[in-house]
Amino acid sequence: MKIKWDLEHVYFYLVSFISLILIIVGAVTLTQTAIAYITPVYEDYSPYGPSAPVQDIAQWEERFGTEFIEAEIARYDAIAAENYNKRLIRDLARGFAFIIVSLPVYLYHWRKIPGLELAQDPSS
Repeated sequence: MKIKWDLEHVYFYLVSFISLILIIVGAVTLTQTAIAYITPVYEDYSPYGPSAPVQDIAQWEERFGTEFIEAEIARYDAIAAENYNKRLIRDLARGFAFIIVSLPVYLYHWRKIPGLELAQDPSS
């Protein structure tokens, strides 16, 4: 089959190609989200993490006590876990949105390519 390179064919092939790329991006996003759900890793943005100077924590412990520091560490860990779960939900929604929006666009434009009868049944 020889491909025609007129404007109509180029348009349909280009839109189909871009839609197919978006479907792949959505599938990759869903896969990465599933892997992140199975193996969670929380980023440590708290001021009590390993990057915080030890002198600051010592000053806070002297001023407010060890219980306060432990409560703050627990609070920051809870915030990090909540943010991580929200990010997973957002990534999951993004992956499904890519697929849900681009799949009908791809199927429509691929079937509308003039002269392309590969997807049709020859007996009909």
